[in-house]
Amino acid sequence: MHARKDILLPVFIRLGDYAAKYRVVSEGELRWLIGGVLKSLSADDRAYLEKCLGGDLEELIFRSITTRDDKISLFSPDMQTKINYQGEIFYCLPTHRYMSAELEEAFLRWSAIKNPVTKLKDAVIDFMNRAGYQIQDVKSSLLSGYRYIELFAIKGSERHMRIAVLSSIKFVPRMTTASIDAIVVPTERTPAPFISFFREYDVGETMIWVVDAEKGTLDPFIGIAPDEDIEANFASPERARRAVSVWMKKMNLCDF
Repeated sequence: MHARKDILLPVFIRLGDYAAKYRVVSEGELRWLIGGVLKSLSADDRAYLEKCLGGDLEELIFRSITTRDDKISLFSPDMQTKINYQGEIFYCLPTHRYMSAELEEAFLRWSAIKNPVTKLKDAVIDFMNRAGYQIQDVKSSLLSGYRYIELFAIKGSERHMRIAVLSSIKFVPRMTTASIDAIVVPTERTPAPFISFFREYDVGETMIWVVDAEKGTLDPFIGIAPDEDIEANFASPERARRAVSVWMKKMNLCDF
């Protein structure tokens, strides 16, 4: 018992420091963090702990942090308060009265982790190449501390597009869209972030496209592409636009 506590102590100290710093974390971020912290353990230590505790160590630590009855250490942080926000599950410290801004930041942190713009960029470049465009410039910048990518694409001598690639549609309100022709954001677990965005923001003439990085496909969300080759390379544009139409009709009846 003493040996087990000694091995886990630095693990829970690091997890506790992270929880104290951010106070609100998504389930995905917490599991990602636990996996990263456990890499500091040797294979022998991990095997020993799993034998003593009787289960998968990552899951045991996750439950120790997020439940009342499955504690495996006195040093385990307590994040038992569970909140559903924008289709994701978040946990916060029970003594902390969370604010909406902290939930928003937690959502953005997890978005940047699970949807790295470098991966999204590759799918966008492939899509634009299929539509006959060449990428002339790729620029990586920071937006509120998070990385995003701008692409400059040309087709012949007459067509050119400036495209911004973001880790979530929730980043769009933080940027100036006047000089951007299209913004590309990834799919989400539920439509909630898209519906709340549609309710609250107007991007003017800027198009918004949605990329499924795993499938390498794009579809429209807002706006009509002026180039038929772009339109022809969307995966399911009619279905995507029908979905948006349904959301527009229902969003006044739904509480997200």
